[in-house]
Amino acid sequence: MRLVFAAFWDSLFLGSLPRRSPGGGRPLRCSPGPAPAGRRFRFLRKRSPQSRYRRPGARALAPLPQPGGRRLPRWARPGGRRRSPRLSGRRRAPHPRRRGGAGPGEAMADEAQGAWSEEAVDHFLRAQRIGARDGAAIRWFHAANSKARAGEAAKSDVHMIEADVLLRGGKGGHGEPIMAHPPETDSDNTLQEWLKEIVNTNKGIKLDFKSLEAVRPSLELLEHVKQHLRRPVWINADILPGPNGNNAVVDAEGFLNAVTSFFPNVTLSLGWTTGWQPDKHNKGYDWTMVKEMAQICSTLSQPVTFPVRAALVRQSIPELCWLIQQSDRYSLTVWTGKEDVYSVEDLLYIRENFDKSRVYYDILEPQNSEFKKAIGVE
Repeated sequence: MRLVFAAFWDSLFLGSLPRRSPGGGRPLRCSPGPAPAGRRFRFLRKRSPQSRYRRPGARALAPLPQPGGRRLPRWARPGGRRRSPRLSGRRRAPHPRRRGGAGPGEAMADEAQGAWSEEAVDHFLRAQRIGARDGAAIRWFHAANSKARAGEAAKSDVHMIEADVLLRGGKGGHGEPIMAHPPETDSDNTLQEWLKEIVNTNKGIKLDFKSLEAVRPSLELLEHVKQHLRRPVWINADILPGPNGNNAVVDAEGFLNAVTSFFPNVTLSLGWTTGWQPDKHNKGYDWTMVKEMAQICSTLSQPVTFPVRAALVRQSIPELCWLIQQSDRYSLTVWTGKEDVYSVEDLLYIRENFDKSRVYYDILEPQNSEFKKAIGVE
């Protein structure tokens, strides 16, 4: 059997070659095998003059010179690429969207979008408008809807301005976006006029939408001024029923689809409809409410803040702690109704149980001043 295999091997690989070199020297080597001691083994195959046998430490050879001492053109060197003669000697203009080629308008829009997805506490700390990474240091102007209120907010020293948006005529209306809070259905101030007033300030904005119909036309107006809004921009809606709340919520899927189609990086403020009954025990946010909100937000990539009613937070600490622990992009915004009953101690209890950089306080007087004094924040 060995003789048959040897004959087959010789006929297949060696053919008519002699088994020894003509001078009777070493046997010819036509297949890999142990190399003679002290010598490197090389395969018997052609290689490019520009290559070197691949062994550790080998370096690529320099391009061979042409006759007369000239180097090969760039396209003829190893790894080179031939350029079209039509483009030779001309530099192609950079595409506007390539690195270093963005126009000033696009650069400003990109910078604005970056500020929209930045935490408000980080933005104002970087701008040296607050002294610590503390959400309580952010000052708010609430319900800046009328022209008088918007003008007052623009001249104030606050950091964030909150206002409400709906269509003229109320829910189901087909008018232009105006600045009003239900049950009002009309206003002396449109969103377009409001933006024109606020865009010339250095203040962040929070737009609270009361109906889904108002979202898309409002975002179209916002898109026209986005390059001038290099500061936090929050888009708010109540998308779930909450404690003592009703079912008059903004459709979550429609709202999120509309907002992210215009501004995929804007900060979202997603809340619950709530109610307050002064003569009864008011339950807080339960596990069903917070888990449903967490499920909705699980697919989002931008920052999300959850507006929570101050009078209902103390009885909801475990649930709300769990909620914002689901992502480091989550925060709380504590707000209050005009008739709500709560104390400064309730606010201090909230502060003790949450990271102070992840809770904002949009609350009314006199509790606001008393709370700021108690924690030593001006």
